[in-house]
Order: sequence, then structure tokens, then C-alpha cells
Amino acid sequence: MILSLIIFSLPSLTTFNAHSQSYNLKYDLGYVGVPWAGGVISVVSNFTNIGQLTIRVTGVSFASDFWSNGTRQVTSGFPFNLTAGMNKEVDTPILIPTSASIGNHNVTSTASWQYSSSSGWVNANPAVTSINVNVSQTLGSLFSSFVTIMFIGLGAAAIVVVLVVFLVVRKRKKAKPGAPLPASPQPNLKTLSQHRHSSGPDPHQGQSELKADFSQDPLTTTRSPISGNPSGHRQQA
Repeated sequence: MILSLIIFSLPSLTTFNAHSQSYNLKYDLGYVGVPWAGGVISVVSNFTNIGQLTIRVTGVSFASDFWSNGTRQVTSGFPFNLTAGMNKEVDTPILIPTSASIGNHNVTSTASWQYSSSSGWVNANPAVTSINVNVSQTLGSLFSSFVTIMFIGLGAAAIVVVLVVFLVVRKRKKAKPGAPLPASPQPNLKTLSQHRHSSGPDPHQGQSELKADFSQDPLTTTRSPISGNPSGHRQQA
């Protein structure tokens, strides 16, 4: 991006008195733009009436090595009147030649003006001021700098885009849910009931065996502690 510069010189002050009333012109000179060989700047002439009488600015002329003949007469926008306290700016475009060397170039401006009196307009002494224009770049160097800045900007933009895409993809991967686990099969209540009946002990089986033991004659199965008969049979009296 090319930045515009606004530079002003020290003002030119001319104070006179006519019929006990003062007439005074304050003239400031500056320029707007970046001065480079082949470019254009705008020289700003600032006029202020700081006297009591009405004044009229009729024209300005510039002297600089920017022109082959060394001078330039400016009549566009002139003449104009300024009453006490009024201010006016006049912009004059100036083409800097491609052959202009890098460095300071002096521009001197001379303003022609008049003051109002009872006898009409009276010519006053010209107001002269000057300014230095610093030509710092040529067209080739300016274009090279612009291309360099453009590539740097494009590179930075590309890095930002890649980073944003990477963060978005990464966020989507983290937010994606995993595959659901298979549901465990519900047990079959009928099969579970049959399994419990087949594997558990039969309470009636123990009772039948117990009943069979008591059905035998206790006299034939009990050993006699007196006779010591190992056969366990009862002896006849």
C-alpha cells in the first residue's frame, strides 16, 4: 500500500499597513503524495488573510528542476478574494519526471496578490515560500517493493487458510462418535429354567433312599453289643 504524505513548509508572512488598517497574507506550501520518479504529487498552496483589509490572490508560479524550463505558471483557480480571517487551499498537480534523481528537490512558489483600498485594488509585494520534495524511489524500485509486499501478503494469507482448514478437520475428527458396541443378547427365560431343573439336586430322591433304609428290620442290621456276633443275626434262646 502506498501512503500519502502531507508536508508543509514554514509560512511566508507579509504585513503592511494602509490608511491605519493592516493587510497581511500568510502563505503555506506543502505537498501530498509519495514522490518517485515518474509519479505525481499535489502541491498544496494555503492562503490565509490575517489582516484587516480584503485581499485578492491573482496567481502563483513555481520554480523547480522538475520542469525543463525551470518554472511553471499556475492560473487555474485564480483569482479569488479573501476577507479578514478567511482561508483557502489550492492544489496543483506536479508530474515528477522519470529522469529525476533520488534526493531532495527544491520547489519555490511565488504568490501574486493585492489588497483593497479606497482607490481600488493595489498590488502588494509577492509572497514567496519554498519546500523540499524528497524523491526516494524510482518506478522500478517502487514496483519491485509492491510485488514483494504482495507476495508476502499472499504467503501469509495461504498460511492462515491452511491453519484454519487443519483446525476444522481436527475438530471434526474429535467430534465423530465411535462405532457402537454390539448389544448383549437377552437370556432365554425358558432355557434358563430348564437348566436350573436339570442341574439341581432332586429333593425327592434323598427322601426315597432314606425311606428304603428305614424299611429294613432294625434287628437284622444292628450289631449286638452282648454276644459280639459278627454276623449281626439274632441268636435263638
